[in-house]
Amino acid sequence: MKSIKSTGRAMGIPLRLFVLMVFLLAVSAFILSLKFSGAGQTENPILKPDPGLKVPECDKESGFYPQAFTIKLSSSSKIYYTLDGSEPSLKSNLYTGHLFIEERTDNSSGLSFIPTSTRWKPPLNGVFKGTVLRAISVDENNRKSIELVRNFFVHPRSVNRYSIPVITITVDPDDFFGYSKGIYVMGKKYEDKDFYLRKHLSLNMPWWDYPANYRARGIQSERNAHVELFENGVQTLTINTRIRINGNATRGFSQKSLRVLIDNAGEDSAGIHYELFPGYRVHKFNSFILRNGGNDWDKTMFRDALIQSVMKHSDLDIQQYRPTVVFINGEYWGVHNLREKLDEHYLSNKHDLNTDSLSILEFDGVLAYGQKKDSKSFKDLLAFVRTHDLGNSANYNYVTRQIDTGSFMDFIIANVYFCNSDWPNNNVRFWRYRAIGGNDSLFIKDGRWRWMLYDTDWGFGYTGKEAVKMDLLERASKIGSIGVLFSSLIRNDSFRSAFKQRFLFHLDHTFNVAHINKQIDGFANVLDPEMTEHINRWRSIGSYEQWKDYVLELREFAKLRNEIQRQQLNQFIKKAEQ
Repeated sequence: MKSIKSTGRAMGIPLRLFVLMVFLLAVSAFILSLKFSGAGQTENPILKPDPGLKVPECDKESGFYPQAFTIKLSSSSKIYYTLDGSEPSLKSNLYTGHLFIEERTDNSSGLSFIPTSTRWKPPLNGVFKGTVLRAISVDENNRKSIELVRNFFVHPRSVNRYSIPVITITVDPDDFFGYSKGIYVMGKKYEDKDFYLRKHLSLNMPWWDYPANYRARGIQSERNAHVELFENGVQTLTINTRIRINGNATRGFSQKSLRVLIDNAGEDSAGIHYELFPGYRVHKFNSFILRNGGNDWDKTMFRDALIQSVMKHSDLDIQQYRPTVVFINGEYWGVHNLREKLDEHYLSNKHDLNTDSLSILEFDGVLAYGQKKDSKSFKDLLAFVRTHDLGNSANYNYVTRQIDTGSFMDFIIANVYFCNSDWPNNNVRFWRYRAIGGNDSLFIKDGRWRWMLYDTDWGFGYTGKEAVKMDLLERASKIGSIGVLFSSLIRNDSFRSAFKQRFLFHLDHTFNVAHINKQIDGFANVLDPEMTEHINRWRSIGSYEQWKDYVLELREFAKLRNEIQRQQLNQFIKKAEQ
């Protein structure tokens, strides 16, 4: 009998193929065991939304209702829903019948009682709450539809509950208030002391500078949300958005500013077409800000908006303003100032410009948007100004071809008059449109730098009664890019004369005491009906009476500032002439 030699085959099958077959059988057995044991299943096996699957229908629209009512949902598939703002899934409530919607003001729990700052205080007298509904249809293959979102509010005054527009934000609670990823709370980053050690951070820093979840920035800090706008209690706009916290130190306040980004905002065709600001000629917006009032959050809440409104007929780009009441997942979140975001889309929409040819710089030429060569170009301009006498007509004319002197003058005049003490070391932003070939018939496309007015909360006497005496002209000639340009330009006779005349015109007209007081009254009267509820919600302003006193301080500033500023201007010009 012949011996059998090893040939690398088993039962006529190559050994490698045999091993592969055994491996595949083992994997299959493991997968089957998971299936029957329930292990390994995803928490929510629903696939991405299928536009072909019909969205659930609701027999009631979002809005304000005078008394409790029921809503009925319908779909050819099963309906799963939530009432707490969370995303519906197979683990959510299965709809089986009518849902009862009622007033929930007396409910003393919820998101409103989650601390959002080291200075957070619990609301007083309960929080007015609506009901937020999120629902999906799910077929037999676990395909889900696009969501149905509704916000319902029950109150005897119905659509007259609020005197200003209402904005509702529907967002998964964990995205805003979760310990690990909630962007509205102190959260894990605040309590993780090892994080401080790793980053060599002091444990004894200012409250507004403490690491916290709400300090996260960039695209990773954005959260998906659904936003609805109600005009006179009736829904007029509904959009899917991305939201992030907006601002710097003011993130440390209990109530945050929110940046609302319209989906696909980077595309030319994106954005919304809606009259967010009545009477404003721009109707397209790629984003907007729901501002908490900035540093003025604990005083009047409209100081920055007032200052910018006063300058609306100047050569500055300003942000439009409209006060609103905001709800998050049906809970009253207080007054927020609806504002434009000063970015490339703002400039494109306002001036009908191509974003590809825009550049925005900050401070001494830090690039915020555009091409690096534009930052270099501005820094080269500063170098020229430092080394050339602008009293010389040729040098002066070269500089005036690079900057819009009217815009530059108005930027200085506004910040100086209003005593914006957080300037010019901060809050300096300017832009230009790169004209093709450097020569375009449209004035705004002449390639010159122009300035934007923003974040002026420290002005108008915010820092105290003595602020009205502050002289910022000297400071404006010594700090940053503003100081480099202004200190050199003011030595030119033509610029100096034009600057003085322009400032005097503003003092006589723009800053006329009666004119400014009329605007203060307008801002205050609009907010007045809403301030008591807002104050009770956030408790940052001592009382309604205290708020009225803060408004009175604005009037006192306007009364005294004009004459003081005239004297300071005359002294500054005389010194510059020497």
